[in-house]
Amino acid sequence: MIHTTAIIDESVIIPDSTNVWAFTHISKGAKIGNDCTIGEGVHIGNNVIIGDRCRIQNHALIYDGVEIGSDVLIAPGVVTTNDYFPELPVGDWSKRFKKTIIKDKVSIGANATIVCGVTLNENCMIGAGAVVTKDVFKDEVKVGNPAKHLRWK
Repeated sequence: MIHTTAIIDESVIIPDSTNVWAFTHISKGAKIGNDCTIGEGVHIGNNVIIGDRCRIQNHALIYDGVEIGSDVLIAPGVVTTNDYFPELPVGDWSKRFKKTIIKDKVSIGANATIVCGVTLNENCMIGAGAVVTKDVFKDEVKVGNPAKHLRWK
């Protein structure tokens, strides 16, 4: 189901098994997997890739350059970035974007910020409000600002 207020740009295909809620914008070139739920007010940038069975909850911002695996939970208010030093663009500013990889079975808590260029490896967990500036290992739990190791799952 795609809510009538959602904006789905050209070339985006939403599988029948995926739900997109109100006031969400999915930008051109994005690839959305099967059995996903994309909450209210979510922004998904150009060419973002989202795997199967993901839950992207209300008001999350997933910007250009992000790849998300399958079975990922992104809680409300999560923000990803794609430029370390954003400024008014001159020319093709997208060349400055850093790729961010979120692998399978990752869980990201509410209002966390994922700084561009990092990899969140399989089955890791990011605590609510964390600011992730470095890669996260498989099965690692990180919390805080900047995010630090708390424990292993």
